[in-house]
Parts: sequence; structure tokens; C-alpha cells
Amino acid sequence: MAINYEFYESPNPRKDGKRTFHARVVGFNKVSTDQLAQEIQEESSLTKADVKAVLVALADKLARHLGEGSKVFLEDIGYFQVNLKCGREVVDEEGMKRAGVAFKSVSFRADAELKKKMKVAKVQRSRISRHSLPLTMEQIDERLTEYFASHEILTRRGFQFLCQQTQSTAGRIIRQLVEAGKLKNISLQRNPVYVPVEGNYGR
Repeated sequence: MAINYEFYESPNPRKDGKRTFHARVVGFNKVSTDQLAQEIQEESSLTKADVKAVLVALADKLARHLGEGSKVFLEDIGYFQVNLKCGREVVDEEGMKRAGVAFKSVSFRADAELKKKMKVAKVQRSRISRHSLPLTMEQIDERLTEYFASHEILTRRGFQFLCQQTQSTAGRIIRQLVEAGKLKNISLQRNPVYVPVEGNYGR
């Protein structure tokens, strides 16, 4: 197995205006406690139930010690530490009294041993594009006009492939088209099917 990545445009272009790109991991798989327990059981004398019990206890102890302000170090894994936030801007001693300090997040810093093990990880460019094709609304209208010349209805998935958009972007654009009075849903809200509003896309 390898780490799949794709290139994304960096938000801040170079001083000369040229675009730059950075690599980002795509297709994160979620590994559950059950899966970890099963894998550890297969490689040790512990049962899955024993391993899961230890992992659950570890999570509880981790929360307890972090909740007391401690930094927790797991050997060969890394350091866990609490980050705080202020509810308002603090500029003087008086503001510190009403800062509204509260928990923000838990940060993690990998141990050197974990980093060492990860250096041998293989990476490969994802075979599935995670990008949306940068189309203008005019270009989208052109594609929809051509599509509805031979099709009666359109689904979100169909729009996704027609305009080469990610699922989330496809949903957002369709909502815009519905709000603009170009498309309408003739089915259930949870399973929408769209048709052109009269006067749009050759209808």
C-alpha cells in the first residue's frame, strides 16, 4: 500500500504572480479501534477484547492527564498537549480577568521513532482526481444545454460527472442553479431529480 496524494493550488501565489502547487494526502481511510485491536491480536498473544480494553483505558487516561494540564508522551508515538483559546482579545491586565480562557484543541507532535518508520512509506499520485474542473457558470450552462438536448432529467451524480466536479462542489452549484430559477427538483428532497425550469437549457 502507498500514500495517495494529489496537487492543490497554494492559496498565496509567488511575488511574480505565478501559481504554485503543493502535494496533499487524499482519500484518508478511517481506522477504528476494532480494526486496531484485531490487527494487534493477530500479531500478539493478546485477545481482541484485551487490546480494545487497553486502548479504551488509554483514551480515558490520556483525557485525564491532558485535562490536568500535563503533556503526555507515548514512547515511539509522540507527544500530546492541550491548546487553549481566549474568548476575547487581551491587551492588558484587566482584559486577562475577562478573557474567557477555554479548551481549544489537542496538538500532536510525532516522536522521532515514528518519523523514522514513516520515512520508508511509499507515496503515489492518486488515480482518482479530487479536484473540481474550474468551469464558469457560462460553461456549466453550455454543458447543461447540450445535456438536456438528449436527456429529460438530471441527478446530482450525473451533474458531478457531466461537469467534472467533486460531490460537495456539485451539490453547491446545483443549489445555486435552483436558487437562480434554472433547475427545479421534481422528486424527494433526499433523493432529488432535476429538470430545467421553462425557458432554460433549450426548454
